[in-house]
Amino acid sequence: MNILEVLDSYYPKFDGPNLVLTSYCKNFVKREDASVAAIVPKYPKYKDNQSFKVIRVKSMGGPEGYRLALPKIDSKLKKFLKSKKIDIIHVHSPFTLGRYMINYGKKHNIPTLMTFHTKYKEDFERSTKLKCVQKFLMKYIMKTINSADYVLTVSEGAKEVLKSYGCTKNIEIIRNGTDLTYPQDVKQKIDEVNNKYNLQNEENVFLSVGRIVENKKLDLALKAMKIVKEKGYKFKYLVVGDGNYLETLKTHTKELNLENEVIFTGKIMDRNLLSAHYLRSDLFIFPSTFDTASLAPIEAAALKLPSLMNRGCSTAEIITENQNGFLANENAKDWADEICKIIDNKQNLDTVKENAYKQVYRTWDSVSDEVYDKYSQILKKWKK
Repeated sequence: MNILEVLDSYYPKFDGPNLVLTSYCKNFVKREDASVAAIVPKYPKYKDNQSFKVIRVKSMGGPEGYRLALPKIDSKLKKFLKSKKIDIIHVHSPFTLGRYMINYGKKHNIPTLMTFHTKYKEDFERSTKLKCVQKFLMKYIMKTINSADYVLTVSEGAKEVLKSYGCTKNIEIIRNGTDLTYPQDVKQKIDEVNNKYNLQNEENVFLSVGRIVENKKLDLALKAMKIVKEKGYKFKYLVVGDGNYLETLKTHTKELNLENEVIFTGKIMDRNLLSAHYLRSDLFIFPSTFDTASLAPIEAAALKLPSLMNRGCSTAEIITENQNGFLANENAKDWADEICKIIDNKQNLDTVKENAYKQVYRTWDSVSDEVYDKYSQILKKWKK
C-alpha cells in the first residue's frame, strides 16, 4: 500500500498534529506491506532527518510562525506525484496543501481521508477579530473537510464540534497514542530533573506540557496554585513549552506571587528529557478545554503520571474520575480543592498513577495498526 500523509504545518513548528503524522509514518515505514511519504510545507533552512520520505512543498510565511503551502506552483511536488502510484491520501489539515491533495485524489480516483485535530473556529477567533475573515476561513476549511471521502477525528467531543461546524460526512473516531515508554533508568532520569531545577527536597511537583497560548487556560491553573499556596501547601509547578502567551503568563505569575513556585522550562524537544519531567512529577495539570484530544495526558500516563482536567472537556473522555485521573469544575477554587485532596491522599494517588498507565496509556503502534486496517477496508470498498 502506497500511502501519503499530508499536513499544512511541520517541524520546526511543533504541535500535536506533527506528532500524529510523524508517528503514523514511522510505524507505516516499518511495515513490509506499505510505503509512506509525508507531504508538508517547506521551512527555510530546515533539514529533515526522518526514517520516512518527507516531501517539502514551496511555502510563504504565515501567522505565528506557520507557513502557507503553495502546492499549485511547486513543480517538484507535481513531479513526485506523477512518478508515484498512490493508493490512499490521508490529510490532517484543511488548508491549501490539504485541499490540493484532496482535489488531487478526486481527479485521480484515489480515496482521501481527513482527520479533524483542532478547534479551528476558536483559533480563528483568537487570531483575528474580523468577523468577515473568520467567516471566510470557516467556509474554506469546511469545504475542504466535506470534500474528503472519509472523515475521522480523535474524540466524541471533537465529533460534536465538527458537526456544529457543518460537517456533512459520517465521522469516525480513532483516538491518539504516544511514542513514550516507561524506562528502566527511572531514578537516573528523576535525578536529572532534580539537579536541573533543584527539586531534591520537593514533595509535590506539578507539570504542564504544550503550546503556551491563551486558550490553553494556564491562567486557571495559576489562580488555583495561588489558593493552594495560601492554604499552606509547598509545591513546584513546571511549565514546559513556549508560545505567544508566554510573557503574559510570566507576568501573571509575578502578580500572583508565584515566582518561587512556578518554573518555566522553555520548549523541550528531547523526548528522553521530556520523559524525565513526567517521571519526576506527581500530577499532570491540564486546564485546557480547547484541545479535541491532547496527546500530553496520554504521554503522562505512559510515565505513570495521572492528569487533572476540566470536567466535561473532550480530552477528559479518557478519564474515569478518581480511578485513572482527576476532574474538577472549571474554576480556580474547585481546582485548588481537588489539588489539595490529591496531595492529602498520597496512597490514592499511587493507585491512580498505576491505573493511568494501565488504562489511559496507548501506543502509536496500536493506533497505527488501527489506521492501517481502516485504509485496507477503504481500499477494498474502493476497488469494488
